[in-house]
Amino acid sequence: MQNANNNKVCSLIDESFKPGFINKNFLTIEISNNFLSYCILDTSKYQYRLIESFVFEENYNNEALPSKFEEIVTSNEYLLSDFERVTLLYTSQHNVLMPSELFFEKEKDKYLEFNYNKPGNQTTCYEKLHNLQAYSIYTIPNKLKQKFDEYFKTYRLRHFSSVLIESILYDIKNNDLKADIIINIQTGNFEIIILDGSKLLFYNSFKYKTWEDIMYYLFFVMEQFEIISEEKNIILTGKVSIESEIYSNLTPYFKNVDLGARGDLFKYHEIFDNIPHNYFYNLLNANACG
Repeated sequence: MQNANNNKVCSLIDESFKPGFINKNFLTIEISNNFLSYCILDTSKYQYRLIESFVFEENYNNEALPSKFEEIVTSNEYLLSDFERVTLLYTSQHNVLMPSELFFEKEKDKYLEFNYNKPGNQTTCYEKLHNLQAYSIYTIPNKLKQKFDEYFKTYRLRHFSSVLIESILYDIKNNDLKADIIINIQTGNFEIIILDGSKLLFYNSFKYKTWEDIMYYLFFVMEQFEIISEEKNIILTGKVSIESEIYSNLTPYFKNVDLGARGDLFKYHEIFDNIPHNYFYNLLNANACG
């Protein structure tokens, strides 16, 4: 039964795909304090056959989020199945990128503390971004990680921004994506990525309530880099469509405004035609990132 505090905004399931017989497949879950999404890749066909997404009716703090995660997992027969590989993407605004040559594991907490006040009861994690030659350092609530450990014997933990940046850089280098600026839009947060060819110039995550907030932060960042919008191509990924206010309001200012394309490394069941290809860009690219 769906909890009243969960709003299932997407549920696409291949009718022939049954829980309990999917132990050779890959599960990917993306979780933040206001949403949880997951998808399953059928490794026998290298095809995505299921995707579901929940938007919470409130923002859960670090103490309450683990219980929300457990509630959704224990009420979902697909998530209780066995998998060959599980990838967990943790979404937060607090992470630091450090060039590989300057990164030292023993200094990871100092890198974070230089930029943020590290919350208590959190574990510091890090991972290498191979396409960027850098490390991402971030924290995850201890209680949430304990829930991950409880429900999944083994899993890959990644910060969502690592997958986003790695996917963008991979697509740029392989000429699958032609853009100078990428905006990834989530529920309550959005990310700005600025590129110089295949090099990353800027990445950051911001909170927003309206499309005006996105415009404000975008043009503020562009001003710092002296970017002329009329000369640049911009791509939108995530929770956005051509009917969105942000799409229509960006169009007059940029050379081109396009929606991101779905990755072609894997196949997608025909039910995925019911959602725009730029939706769930991060979630569906996680299995391509190592």
